[in-house]
Amino acid sequence: MNLTRRDVLRLAGYVTGSTLFGRLSYRANAESEYVANQDPVITPALHPFGRAIQANIVIRALPSIRAAMVRRLKWNEIISIKGQTISSASPSTYNQIWYWTDDGYVHSAYIQPVENVLNQPVTTIPESGFWGEVTVPFTKAHYTPESPGFAYYYYYSCIFRVTAIQGDKKGALWYRLSEYPSGGLWSHAEHIRRISPEEFTAISPEVPPEMKHTEVDIKNQSVTAYEGDKPVFTARVSTGATFRLSNGSIANFRTIPGNHRVYLKSATQHMTGGTSTDYYDLPGIGWVSYFTSSGIAFHATYWHNDYGWPHSHGCVNMLPEDAKWMFRWITPTVQYNDWQLRTKIPLDGTLVHVA
Repeated sequence: MNLTRRDVLRLAGYVTGSTLFGRLSYRANAESEYVANQDPVITPALHPFGRAIQANIVIRALPSIRAAMVRRLKWNEIISIKGQTISSASPSTYNQIWYWTDDGYVHSAYIQPVENVLNQPVTTIPESGFWGEVTVPFTKAHYTPESPGFAYYYYYSCIFRVTAIQGDKKGALWYRLSEYPSGGLWSHAEHIRRISPEEFTAISPEVPPEMKHTEVDIKNQSVTAYEGDKPVFTARVSTGATFRLSNGSIANFRTIPGNHRVYLKSATQHMTGGTSTDYYDLPGIGWVSYFTSSGIAFHATYWHNDYGWPHSHGCVNMLPEDAKWMFRWITPTVQYNDWQLRTKIPLDGTLVHVA
């Protein structure tokens, strides 16, 4: 879908090209005028909604960092994504994706693309439980179905083991969501999709394990999977970064170069770490494939959408669907009822080359 210039300006209301850019430098004028005088090419977005990962993310009248601000988003605010466009007037050269919303345009870096799908609860839970995935922008995790307070927000694409079901006084059904073989918190059952055993089946099982390897390209922030010499999958990623600590020192969490082997896989993982300035506490991380003893892994990400630039504490951040593909393709193969799978022999795991 293409928008006309009239459509774009109607989103801005009172904003016009002259008032929007009149006080900028010549170079800024030239770049912004280019954006203002083009009809943004709108392409379909993969997901219909977006969640603001941070507070104060700006929606602008046009897909340009120099365009007039329409409003700021609140943390966890949900917006409709009507499409997306590419703009050279972006905050970064590596990520030029903007989402078209009801109010204007927002850069994609800190908007998590989400669905808002309710599910029919499974009323009989197997003794071993089943794997479940959050299918709404977020759900609150309570200590009990009746407790007023909650412990965490569980976000779209988070994965847990569903180990029990219980009704509350209002008749709503709740699942107990576990990240470990015991315990767990409770969330509304209709917010969780049952993951089928077929979604754990291996990709390319006919390819000998020694013929599979992956290349993590730190410079280009990408990962490529190979079967022999043939690339079969590639994705943009975010690898390890450096962080400035509260005392002014620099903490180096760059992904470790060299040859590694996948040695541990887990469908879900609760990750915590860092210090006061880079602390993180992230439940329900999905499709985790560890390849260093220090805990570096491929895994799904829901706390940023800014692939192409280092962001992590060493791990390889991926879109959930990309991390899931890697999880299924990489050896060893995890069975549906496995909480974790560790290789018995070091060379059994897929080779990961980081450079």
